[in-house]
Amino acid sequence: MNASPEQPTNLSTSLPRNPLLERGLSFLARYPALLPTLSLAFGIGSFVLVQRGESMARMMAFIALIGWPWLLLEDLIGGWLSRHSRGRLPPATARFLTQQVQQELLYFSLPFLFIAMNWVPEQMAFVALAAGLALAATLDPLYWHRIAPNAGLSLAFHAACSFVAALSILPIAVHLPVELALPIAFATTSVILIASLPRTWVPALDLNTASNEPLRWRQRLRRFAMPLALATVLALAWFGRAAIPPAGLWVRDARITTAMDGHEPGPAITSVDAATLVGADASLSAFVAVRAPQGLSQAVVFEWVHDGMVVDRIPAQIDGGREAGFRTYSRKQHFGVAPQGKWRVDLRTPQGQLIARRNFEVR
Repeated sequence: MNASPEQPTNLSTSLPRNPLLERGLSFLARYPALLPTLSLAFGIGSFVLVQRGESMARMMAFIALIGWPWLLLEDLIGGWLSRHSRGRLPPATARFLTQQVQQELLYFSLPFLFIAMNWVPEQMAFVALAAGLALAATLDPLYWHRIAPNAGLSLAFHAACSFVAALSILPIAVHLPVELALPIAFATTSVILIASLPRTWVPALDLNTASNEPLRWRQRLRRFAMPLALATVLALAWFGRAAIPPAGLWVRDARITTAMDGHEPGPAITSVDAATLVGADASLSAFVAVRAPQGLSQAVVFEWVHDGMVVDRIPAQIDGGREAGFRTYSRKQHFGVAPQGKWRVDLRTPQGQLIARRNFEVR
């Protein structure tokens, strides 16, 4: 996390006519861990407030939302800053600010992604990727020497940060259901890719020399390959969207039970005899209590799966704001003539994102 001696992020050396900015940047250079630590604290604090349903939580989400458009407009704002500061702000200022925005958005999102994550390989891999992005934005030598100077890699990193941020911010700040936040996240990331393509065709900015030497065609091809690869990944990710945790939703309780008293579940079970599932009154219930941000109304689907085959899909609704979580359940009464085998009940969003999973066996 410490900056290397030759690192070009010490912008204060280029700003002799702005002593206040010079002192601020010098202070951040001496304490490089300060901003990432504050960003992580901001994310954890926002998560705690959202779970408590306080109005302050939405304000904190809006603060994060303000930073999101920066990722869409970085090139435009960076050029504006450079022109209107009359040389007092070097071009690298925009990158420095972008790095801070990326840290803020990623560390804001991580607690929500982590708490929404199910312990299945695909969702664990997605959260690990988001954590890796946050770490890369924090390590200045990696960010400034490897990511920022490479137009294609910088664009890919930019788009990935925006995608992760949209998943968490939209349900919390504007109460957008997860099944709408997900396609909007894909759409805005695609917009970033398209709008930033010209960046891949110009020379990378050397923060020390600001060289403007033209690129060779092979260099241009390599730069164009990165956004093209990311666009391919986005297309594939849409079909694998079940691997994305539904940020903003938190499972307080989930169980399979043989008894329900109103919305109070009986003891959890992991196995049951097939004989007990015979008869008109025989049934099993899948109970969940899901915490969601206040004001969010979220459609969900219970999927009953027998030996890998979906046999029932039952829709339900979750309303946010309840501290103990919104309670609902799905009751299944007809298990067929051969119910023996491995069963599971998945609670999913309409887009297929996994919220909760419980397994049981019929002997």
